[in-house]
Amino acid sequence: MAFLPETTNDQYKGANWAYYVVGLASLQSLVGGFLHVILPDSGLGVIADLNLAHEGGLLMISLAAWVGATQIVWGSVLALVVLRYRNFTLPVLTLVCLEKALILLGVALKPSNTGEHPPGIYGAALILGLSLIAIYGARAKSE
Repeated sequence: MAFLPETTNDQYKGANWAYYVVGLASLQSLVGGFLHVILPDSGLGVIADLNLAHEGGLLMISLAAWVGATQIVWGSVLALVVLRYRNFTLPVLTLVCLEKALILLGVALKPSNTGEHPPGIYGAALILGLSLIAIYGARAKSE
C-alpha cells in the first residue's frame, strides 16, 4: 500500500501554465514558512525590522513561528498539487485567491504602527493577481 494515491496529472485538462502559479504560491509559502520557523526572531526583526524589545516581543516571535509551521504545511500541499495532483489546480487556485485576499484585507484593516507593510504582502498581491488569471487557464479545455 502506497503512502500517496496514484498521480492524477493525466486527468488535468487545463492550460499547463496555470499550475505553475500554484507552484509559485507553494514556493512563497515554503520559503516564508521556513524563515519564520528557522530564524531566531522568526524574521520579525531581521527581515521585517520590527521592534521586539517590549513585553509582547516573545509572544510575537512565537506566533510568527506558529504561522510559519502552517505555511510549510500549506506550501507542501500546493507542491503536491503541482507534482502529482494537477487535476486539483482549479479548486486550489480558488483557495490561494481566498488566502491572499484575506492576507491583503488583514493588512489593510489592521496596519502596523511602523507604517510599513510586512515583506510578504507584495508577493501576496502578485500571486493573487496571477491566481485570478490562472483560474481562467485552469478550466478544462473544450474539446
